Amino acid sequence: MATVSIFDIFKIGIGPSSSHTVGPMKAARAFTEQIAEDAESIERVYVTLHGSLAYTGKGHGTDSAIILGLMGHEPDKIDPDIVNDLLAEVRQSKRMTVHRVGDLDFDPERDINFDYSAELPRHTNGMSFHALDADGEVLRNEAYYSIGGGFIVRGDEPEESAQQGEPPLRFNSAATLLEQAAAHDLSIAELMLRNEATWRSEEEIHAGLDRIWSAMDACIERGLKTDGVL
Repeated sequence: MATVSIFDIFKIGIGPSSSHTVGPMKAARAFTEQIAEDAESIERVYVTLHGSLAYTGKGHGTDSAIILGLMGHEPDKIDPDIVNDLLAEVRQSKRMTVHRVGDLDFDPERDINFDYSAELPRHTNGMSFHALDADGEVLRNEAYYSIGGGFIVRGDEPEESAQQGEPPLRFNSAATLLEQAAAHDLSIAELMLRNEATWRSEEEIHAGLDRIWSAMDACIERGLKTDGVL
């Protein structure tokens, strides 16, 4: 079992789902980086959602995440307060500034397809991206998979371990966590800090935790101040 960091578990990004929202946004942005070299020839970009992303994508905001990702936004950096305006502008104007490409016609109703009939071979959360020229010829197409927790893989590339190196105090259950803590006379927090220090400095750990807490606190405040139907 691969060891995960606290920063693999807690991800900053617009909701409601790491696999259906965060992953697709990252995949869409990654595709724009791929096609940047063909920017001058690209006239249209369209996306097909497969499997679970097709069946539950509307409810999880997958189509919105795709739009934001194609515009170059990243899930942990975008200001949630501007999201609705950005999406409304694209849906009204049916145009978009695609990251690393430029201004293109883009109608979400036409250019984001929900394919309920075909699931891509590797994972149920599959997406296929296409870039076309003025004659409708495909210049580039690529499959991405949102494999959970905000992680994405392209095509058949292998999944990479999020962290390199094994922490000193490994555990695979709550029981073994408590056993490790007792054996080394550590609190759970102290044990986790020691493990996290395998991958980054203590200063980086605390800075990362502060950033996560700030995002959570801002989310609470936004919810308390927002009017309307939940």
